[in-house]
Amino acid sequence: MASKTEPEEKHRKLYRKRRLRDENYLRGMRTDSYHEAVRFEFLDTMYDESKTMDTVGMIEGGVPSTIEERGCRKKDWKYKESAKTLIPIRSKPKQPSVNPLDDAGLLSFMTFSWLTPLIKMAYKGKLTLENVWHHSPHDRAEPNYKRFERLWKEEVERVGMKKASLPRTIWRFTRTRMLMSLLTIIVCMAGAFIAPAFVIGNLLEYAESPDTNWHLGVGLVIAMFVTEISRSVLFVTTWSIAYRSATRVLGAILTLIFTKITRLRSLQDKTVGELVNLCANDGQRLFDATSLFVLLFGAPFVFLLGLCYTVYLIGPAAVLGCSIFILYYPFQALISRLISHLRRKGIKITDRRVRTMNEILTSVKLIKMYAWEMPFANAVHDVRSEERKVLEKAGYVQSFSIGTFPLVTIVASIVTITLHVMTGHDLTASQAFTMVAIYNSMRFAMASLPLSVKALAECRIGLQRMKSLLEMEEMEPFTARPSHPGNSVEVKSATFTWDVATSGGDQEKQGSVKESGDDLVVNGKTERIPLTNQGAESEERLMKTLSQIELELPKGTLLGVCGGVGSGKSSLISGILGQMRVLEGTVGLTGSIAYVAQQAWIMNASVRDNILFGEDYHQQRYEEAVMACSLTHDFNVLAAGDMTEIGERGINLSGGQKQRISLARAVYSNRDIYLLDDPLSAVDAHVGQHIFHHCIMGALKDKTVVFVTHQLQYLHLCDQVLLMKDGGIAEKGEHSQLMTAGEDYARMIQGYMTSHCDEETGEEADEEEEIEQPTHKLMRQFSGDARSRKRLSTVVSITSIGDNGEVCVGEELVMEEEEEDLSGKATRYPYIVFFTGSLITKEDIESGSIGWRTYADYCKAGGGYLLTVLVLLTFVLSVGSMAFSSLWLSLWLRQGSGNTTVVMGNETVISSSIRHHPDLHFYSLVYGMSIILVLVMMTIKGLIFMKFTLRASSNLHDKVFRSVFRSPMSFFDTTPTGRILNRFSKDLDEVDVRLPLQAEMLLQNTCLLLFSIVLVSYAFPYFLIAIVPLTAMFLYICKISGSALRELKRLENVSRSPWFCHLTATVQGLPTIHAYNKTEATVSRFVSLLDKNSTVSFLFYCAMRWLSVRLDLITTIMSTVTALMVVVTHGSVPPALAGLALTSVIQMTGMFQFTVRLSSEVEARITSVQRINSYIKGLKPEAPLTIKKTAPAQSWPSEGRVRFQKYNMRYREGLPLVLKDVSFSTRPSEKVGIVGRTGSGKSSLGVALFRLGEAASGSISIDDVDISTIGLEDLRSKLSIIPQDPVLFVGTVRYNLDPFEQYSDDQIWSALERTHMKQAISGLQHQLEAPVVENGDNFSVGERQLLCMARALLRHSKILMLDEATAAIDPETDNLIQTTIREAFSDCTMLTIAHRLNTVLTCDRILVMEDGEVVEFDSPGSLLADANSHFHAMMSATKLSN
Repeated sequence: MASKTEPEEKHRKLYRKRRLRDENYLRGMRTDSYHEAVRFEFLDTMYDESKTMDTVGMIEGGVPSTIEERGCRKKDWKYKESAKTLIPIRSKPKQPSVNPLDDAGLLSFMTFSWLTPLIKMAYKGKLTLENVWHHSPHDRAEPNYKRFERLWKEEVERVGMKKASLPRTIWRFTRTRMLMSLLTIIVCMAGAFIAPAFVIGNLLEYAESPDTNWHLGVGLVIAMFVTEISRSVLFVTTWSIAYRSATRVLGAILTLIFTKITRLRSLQDKTVGELVNLCANDGQRLFDATSLFVLLFGAPFVFLLGLCYTVYLIGPAAVLGCSIFILYYPFQALISRLISHLRRKGIKITDRRVRTMNEILTSVKLIKMYAWEMPFANAVHDVRSEERKVLEKAGYVQSFSIGTFPLVTIVASIVTITLHVMTGHDLTASQAFTMVAIYNSMRFAMASLPLSVKALAECRIGLQRMKSLLEMEEMEPFTARPSHPGNSVEVKSATFTWDVATSGGDQEKQGSVKESGDDLVVNGKTERIPLTNQGAESEERLMKTLSQIELELPKGTLLGVCGGVGSGKSSLISGILGQMRVLEGTVGLTGSIAYVAQQAWIMNASVRDNILFGEDYHQQRYEEAVMACSLTHDFNVLAAGDMTEIGERGINLSGGQKQRISLARAVYSNRDIYLLDDPLSAVDAHVGQHIFHHCIMGALKDKTVVFVTHQLQYLHLCDQVLLMKDGGIAEKGEHSQLMTAGEDYARMIQGYMTSHCDEETGEEADEEEEIEQPTHKLMRQFSGDARSRKRLSTVVSITSIGDNGEVCVGEELVMEEEEEDLSGKATRYPYIVFFTGSLITKEDIESGSIGWRTYADYCKAGGGYLLTVLVLLTFVLSVGSMAFSSLWLSLWLRQGSGNTTVVMGNETVISSSIRHHPDLHFYSLVYGMSIILVLVMMTIKGLIFMKFTLRASSNLHDKVFRSVFRSPMSFFDTTPTGRILNRFSKDLDEVDVRLPLQAEMLLQNTCLLLFSIVLVSYAFPYFLIAIVPLTAMFLYICKISGSALRELKRLENVSRSPWFCHLTATVQGLPTIHAYNKTEATVSRFVSLLDKNSTVSFLFYCAMRWLSVRLDLITTIMSTVTALMVVVTHGSVPPALAGLALTSVIQMTGMFQFTVRLSSEVEARITSVQRINSYIKGLKPEAPLTIKKTAPAQSWPSEGRVRFQKYNMRYREGLPLVLKDVSFSTRPSEKVGIVGRTGSGKSSLGVALFRLGEAASGSISIDDVDISTIGLEDLRSKLSIIPQDPVLFVGTVRYNLDPFEQYSDDQIWSALERTHMKQAISGLQHQLEAPVVENGDNFSVGERQLLCMARALLRHSKILMLDEATAAIDPETDNLIQTTIREAFSDCTMLTIAHRLNTVLTCDRILVMEDGEVVEFDSPGSLLADANSHFHAMMSATKLSN
């Protein structure tokens, strides 16, 4: 028996070793030690690259790791599958690949025919995100990331992190593919040279000769067709390889960056806005640089061929002409350096703008309540103005680069011909136009040079920013185990610090900022370093936060942690989690960890998904967790129960609901160690009591629990108590021992008991006494009628009918809403308002072509129709000046000698040489001076166009900012921040940079094409006959491809938002993700979202090339027809005219498809204008900020009397009332406490008072002024609120207290003193100028609340609302603050929303709310004296137990 089980046991151990991580993830379990689990072993770089060969065999093989593997690879050629692509036509496989590209043959691969089914699908209007093709396995982010990570690690190991080069690693990653691309581009350029050098030259010589040779002529026409079609197909093949390479590089590096983010201990000085910019804009620059890189090498090859042949054809004068091309390279290098410099400056400002926008969107509710719209709008406007100046300079430089590009051929031709003729040499039409054709081919080879140089310059900056992130130190897991096997946590003599990277180049701006937690550890002013390193060495500065921590927690221990604000409670938990650096001592852990953050991290997913957090669903275990966290009743009133969708950052939940869902997540995870950071601060007293007894002492009774709290009444039930003070452990032991000792802990408890004689109990009430569960709401703005115990919706989701015609079914209410369709006509679309559990509205995906209304709006934003016509006229004149030089050359050559006679031997004959023309100097002077004309027109064109586009983008930015900022809160509640931020980052970047660049090239090339057709028709009028069928063919191709390009671009835009949102959510929840070891799932989700986006993006680029190769066929036919006409009209058309026609049509070959592709790209880019316009025109604004006619007096309100009169409110049409016939009035300077169950309408009173929602009926008046008749700014500026969730902005302490510099230093210090923050702030190196980082993360939650209170003290409004403003403050400070509030606001009307009943017992009157109605309003004494009152029942349920 033993012999049978022994091999099985060995096999089982081996299998577990290999698959442990996957098994644990599938089961929702973890390894024994959290810190072993966060070693990121799932990111193992072992990767079999032999399985990732692509369809062209251009990827390097993996390095065999074993002798056996080497043997296998000798037998199995790694390019075996790839070589199948070389088969010209492949039959359809029995089991098709997920992407037809993998089954494509050579002809299909080179012409993008494999994409035709998708083009047809889009043309029929059936293309959606659901049925778009999946990525080829070779192009997905995961395998490419693993391979790139291995190469990056090798690079770092070889030269060190400081010298490690991302460009060098990218080269190694794409080396074989790049070499294959180089081969195809060289062959392509050779074909591009042969056509003008030999075919056109021979055709013109044939035209000049008096003899007719039909065989030679037809042969030359056929040669023209073959060389042109070969050039076209090979050029497209180069792009086919380049796009796949770029897709793989982008997927690999973005995954590397995201994975790095998930490994960081903290983001230090990096912000969400910077990271979004890094992945969105810099990622696009990386894609462009990778795809354009190989095109840099085609130009030198063609240049060498051109130089040799033109010298052979013309003579030494050609050297001077070719030198123009040589000088163009350093000119472009100078331009690229200038663009790089301006781009670097622009990126910093753009980062600042996006960061500011992200901060505004996150804190928009507070900004509206404080009437700070205009000041913040001015702040954004100032940053935007600064950004515009840099964009304007960069735009001029870019426009100059684009404008001078077509001049290279003209200047080189003029210089060469003028010098050649003026030095006494003869020149024929065949020589001149062959040379011009060769110069055009050289220009074609250099066509991508400005774009390539620009892309590489910008990519270089982006890679520097990426590397600065990769250089940041990763989280180091604790690997030590407790010395005693019975301990779960063991901390010995440990000193913990927060760290931040600061620039070593600026010694004056240094400091240390902790990322999160409970401690104020800012020291000095911290410089906010952009992601660009700029060569300054990065150094780490540390600030000791916790010192000499000694802690041993036996398994199953409940440890209560208490202490004042900023004492180090949250930092203790962060230290155990590994979020802080350990300078001294050791930390030992055994078992898995669950973490409940002080500010709950909630995902944009359903309630159930937030609780499960990737674990498998077990009904009994789930229900027990829900019950323990008092969520059962919430689920009964939520729209879809626990399947109700939660908005970003839990925006549609109350603070208590968010905290309990976070706690339920921890309970369900079934871990060994629980770190609970003040989980009861946001819940009602009786709910807190339920959670403590049923959850902490019930469901977690056998677990090791670290319980940080300000609710001191529960500490006597803990096994051990720990008192934190000044970053150290002041006292620890059992509650009774510490009370006997009579030290700080005992004094704190005694003070608490004295001041909370009427507050909640630590003992649970008698079981016979039924405590009514609270009626929780899905959203304060969407509170439903709690009396009807039905699953009614509390959320409205407005969704247009989808492309597939499907409409969500439910309790529907159909409304008609007017909206502009894409053609610009006003139509009425049915919108469905239905009751579901969905909150976040689905992003609209417009269909159909871009209407002229969008272009018209862009033109209006740029300055109007008249200015638009002027801009177009400058393009016509500038290109016309270039066409004039070619036309003048043809005219000059046709004049010949001007019938001048010369003596040849003894005879006088009429010369055929232009050297003998009497007006030679006149013709050469006009031809030479045409350069000046072209330069002047190009300069004027560039200046006017850039002014026009910058004005358009700036106006669009200002309009969309105003439109978004003036939108009601319901818009922000139902729209993800990432989606809004997408408009201000990616879409605005398209309008700022990419749209002007491509629009300028489009207009310029369109004019060049039109003039070329005019010149060919001038030479051969019958050419117009061929134009008719070719035009029909062109329109048909464009019609089919246009749908695909538009829809793919729209899908790419829409699929981008989810991974923006995922990135933002991940950054905000890093500690929670680390604690639960969900890094792998987080990265997998990112990879999935990234693949979905990059698939559509790749198909979009391929669709453009599908179009270009077919358009090249049209222009090849045009070239062939023109060549045929030269042969057919032999002797009747002058060679000079024939040469003019041939050179004009040959340059159309590459330019035509490029121009049409540019038009498609411009249309695709203009979708960003459309998306911005959808916000400008589609968002309904709030009421006006000011109304002059009804503006109240400056001294209003003088008394502070608030009166609600039969007030009813709902948050949107179709939703239930949240306030019902509310009627009450306050006396001047009265203190009113507002109490009630969660969801009873307490906070809705605040929403009504600040007019965040408008009345359905009834009115509110302040000092007899109906607030609905005055402007929002006039109202809100006279009110103040201290919210439950404190909000701080990036800046300084002074900026957060007095953002608009209205108060003196003495007033600010006085406010800080009264909120007991003066000592903390004065201890900072820069005091009031000390920095505040994003979200105020360098202050504890309690300190943030105190700073918000100081802000309200400075404002000193006549009416003040406090929304549980002291929930995160320790009891001792709370008592002092309550005293301060009573003294400072003694002459103010105060409305205090409270969960802790003791905070309102000193109020003049108590307002009791239930189900949106006022049920009681009287003094506390009267209500308590009435045994039947609701307030008496609430107090009875929370009797004090000493």
